[in-house]
Amino acid sequence: MKRVLFFCILFSFLTTHLLAQERKDSVTVHLETCSAAEIGIDDDMSSTNILTKKVAVGKHKVVVRFGSTFQKEYNLDVKSTGNHHYEFMINGKLNISTYPSDATIYIDGIRKGNSPLSIDLLGDHSIRIEKDPDIYYDMSDRVSIYPFEHVERSYTLSKIPPRLYGMLLATASTSGDIGAIMGICRRFGAYIRFARGIQNGSIGILDPYYSIGSQNNGPGLYKKDKHSYITFTGGMMTRFHKNLYAYLGLGYAEYAQGYVPDDSWSFSSENIYPYGSKGCALDLGLIFKWKALLLSCGYTTILGKSYPTGNRHNEIYFGLGFSIHKNRK
Repeated sequence: MKRVLFFCILFSFLTTHLLAQERKDSVTVHLETCSAAEIGIDDDMSSTNILTKKVAVGKHKVVVRFGSTFQKEYNLDVKSTGNHHYEFMINGKLNISTYPSDATIYIDGIRKGNSPLSIDLLGDHSIRIEKDPDIYYDMSDRVSIYPFEHVERSYTLSKIPPRLYGMLLATASTSGDIGAIMGICRRFGAYIRFARGIQNGSIGILDPYYSIGSQNNGPGLYKKDKHSYITFTGGMMTRFHKNLYAYLGLGYAEYAQGYVPDDSWSFSSENIYPYGSKGCALDLGLIFKWKALLLSCGYTTILGKSYPTGNRHNEIYFGLGFSIHKNRK
């Protein structure tokens, strides 16, 4: 009985000693490599990029694998003290540039920064690029980065075409004539404009050569009265800035000035010859757009016949209206 007890005590002592020696001669190591790769030590491979294992103090062999074609071995000397977290990175490098620059870069749905961007990656990844969503289309791509590979990617962002806008403006001229402008434009478009005098002088729209001035009664016998005016023009419109449109067109216009007898005959400034114009009209102007509000300023001149010769009629007019867009494309 005493022998049995002696052997039990001896066995317990030896076991405790061996376990203590094992604890002294071994440590737990944490091994890590890049995402999408695998790591192992002494032929014990992990199925992920992280491995935690208890190993003996001393020299070991670490293996890093990527796919079926890449494998790299590292020698590891494990000490009994110190840091036991080891990293074996095999990342490649991806450099991204864009035109225009300062675009936002997302990799696998996570924002990584603005272009130009340099980042360490490994494996297959999705890229999305965004900048000023009202001006540029988003861009997407897929990229494969292999161990220690340097990849350059350059992207040119495409602009979203301007929206197609319909325009309607009411106009009034410095002579008191009223009218309207209708147009449609994306980057290029067209417009038409109509205007008519609201005074409706007694002579109506007459041939200016058949006006009261043709009686050759000399200056001062008649004074200026109501006038009559009508014009219809149309032409091309273009968008040359985000908020500015310009238009240029041709058409037809007539202007005739009415006169009444001047009982107080004198050579004052109001006593002038009758005049008028008719024929081809040149029309040009600018439209400023702010949201749906439109403001315009234009100029019309009659290039056709005039009386007296060379005394063509000109008008400056202003407009106020609104726009409606069809879609973004």
